[in-house]
Amino acid sequence: MRVAVIGTSEAVGELVIKELKEKDHQPVAIIKEKNRKPDMEKLGASDVVIDEGNRLEKAFSACDAVIYIAGSSPRAGESKSVLVDHEEVIDSMTEAKRQGIERFVLMSAIRANEKDNNGTTRIGDKHKPDEQLKQEGFVFTIIRPGHLTDKPGKGMIRMGKSLDIDSEISKEDVASVLVESLNNESAFNKIFDVTSGNVPIHEAFNH
Repeated sequence: MRVAVIGTSEAVGELVIKELKEKDHQPVAIIKEKNRKPDMEKLGASDVVIDEGNRLEKAFSACDAVIYIAGSSPRAGESKSVLVDHEEVIDSMTEAKRQGIERFVLMSAIRANEKDNNGTTRIGDKHKPDEQLKQEGFVFTIIRPGHLTDKPGKGMIRMGKSLDIDSEISKEDVASVLVESLNNESAFNKIFDVTSGNVPIHEAFNH
């Protein structure tokens, strides 16, 4: 499967590129900094596309799926009220749909359903990409990880709904979850919170 990966500036994105290659997929790394191209190629990217102003037409060409690793928005201030740049995510969905890509995997925020201090509106519109993805007709999977760590992955997770948002999970295990979800039919059109646990990743989607 040829898979466009957005968010390669994040450690999870780099790990996704590496694991896609190991699983015999063809990862297409989308980068913003030209000097990172050799790094992506070393990790196993089949192609590296430089994103110049969100022009994703070339990056998505001939791709079968998209994995989007949502990072912090550059517009996030001290309050961190805008944790995910939802506009960039939605732009990616629009281009994917235009090119006929049916599979879209999103690493979102585990707090995407959280409300603000007044309990009336959702913080930073974090829910918008999740809601849009469900409505656009993709075969989607949304992964909401707990607190990310740099610890080595163990391949053992806990997956479900409304898990403890303070629980940890390694970046390596999150990358494995994202790649596993691509072809696992039990992950199709579902949303999962995921933290470290005691269930092997390849079995967790079936629990």
